[in-house]
Amino acid sequence: MKGGLQNAFSYDTVFFVKITGKIVRGAGRGRALGFPTLNIEAGDLNLDFGVYAVWVELHGVRYKGAMSYGPRPTFEDSSIALEVFVLDYSGEDYGEVATVEVVKKIRDIKKFDSAEDLKKQIEQDVKEVREVLMVGGR
Repeated sequence: MKGGLQNAFSYDTVFFVKITGKIVRGAGRGRALGFPTLNIEAGDLNLDFGVYAVWVELHGVRYKGAMSYGPRPTFEDSSIALEVFVLDYSGEDYGEVATVEVVKKIRDIKKFDSAEDLKKQIEQDVKEVREVLMVGGR
């Protein structure tokens, strides 16, 4: 696990970190679960692994998003990835640049017993992201 922001802020603290990177093709697991993600090349980040409420800027337009940063243990994948499910958006945008503004950590990364269990958790994560960004968004 990365050290960093979690040590300086509680989970209830709203904080802002900007990450900019190129959108690359992923494995397609998010799409298969009904939550297509933008996979962003961002290098090594000083950010704890977890799921976050974020704002995403694409083509000058700002969208709400749910970001996962870290390994994908449910799929036995230990490589580190930054993936964003952009709410109310359906583009793919490979090769484009996205800017992600991290607002609040929702939960830690965890291994689920099945892809279906992960899907149910993502549904809950998206509900929480909508609430966080409605109340704490700018």
